[in-house]
Amino acid sequence: MDANEYWIKYKKENNLPDGFKYNGELQFGYDADSINRLNALVLCGVKKAACSTLVSYELDMISVPKKNNYYVLTDSMEQAVCIIKDVNVSIMAFNQMYWELAQKEGEDSSMEEWRESHREYFEDEAIELGTEFNDSSLIVFEEFEVVYK
Repeated sequence: MDANEYWIKYKKENNLPDGFKYNGELQFGYDADSINRLNALVLCGVKKAACSTLVSYELDMISVPKKNNYYVLTDSMEQAVCIIKDVNVSIMAFNQMYWELAQKEGEDSSMEEWRESHREYFEDEAIELGTEFNDSSLIVFEEFEVVYK
């Protein structure tokens, strides 16, 4: 089922008004394997957050997520997996991240591992975007909950 069909089903089952809209489709990951692995973490309740660089939103001219935004999470075939709702959104420098928050992403076993994996990803992204990434670069940290699956 595609994202729009899934959203309509969610609204109908929850008696939500026709005008109640979602903020878009969302995928975590960069290839089929990572997308499917991260979706599994979301569905089992381990992954409750995600982060991106602020500059990636700015360059793509996409609004920064806000609390109470709804997204249809999709798999590598762009089929709906679940609906998530942002419960908190923070913007901070990369070097201000702390373990109690970082572990909500459910992917790393320590703050050091989180920093290494995210630094590598964000540095690669910066090259693709033609920008620079460093420890003071701003990141957007989204905490979410699954509201429908």
